[in-house]
Amino acid sequence: MIRVVALICISLAAPCLLAVADEPREVFEIEIDASIDEVWSAFTTTDGIKSWVAPLAEIDFKVGGKWRANYNAEGNLGDSTTIENTILAYDPKRMISLKATTFPEGFAFVEAAQNTWSVFYFSSVSELRTKITVVGLGYTDSEQSQKMRAFFKEANEYSLKELEKALIGNNAQSGPKTGT
Repeated sequence: MIRVVALICISLAAPCLLAVADEPREVFEIEIDASIDEVWSAFTTTDGIKSWVAPLAEIDFKVGGKWRANYNAEGNLGDSTTIENTILAYDPKRMISLKATTFPEGFAFVEAAQNTWSVFYFSSVSELRTKITVVGLGYTDSEQSQKMRAFFKEANEYSLKELEKALIGNNAQSGPKTGT
């Protein structure tokens, strides 16, 4: 269940008209021992998201495209446990913005989630290290929104640690790399 909510966490979005300049943001950052190309591929390809998000996943990477995932390996994409995200915008190898548009059955924060969105920023620390910053936006003072925000604070960390494990595992399998 935490993986389902972790993906929702990193993909929540809402119309930008609801945002204000000083609204509360939830920010999580991590540096991963992987190149920006490897990280970008993990976020923008079907094989990439399958490696760290869910066993059943697909992405149509374009503005307005869908990122769909189902954590039930015996389920189907599109069933009641699938989460669907819409790609709002991207700047290649720099930023992706997502909005959750369909929520899995049983997700406790649907109302609050409809008013939020996430932006992922990517920057090279070195040739073989990338910083990922996740910014969750659209949170309100409502009780449900604040509970969702607290939950997603942990879920973002979990999800990006899964990404790190997948990328480090891929790097270990392909052998040592050289570079700075």
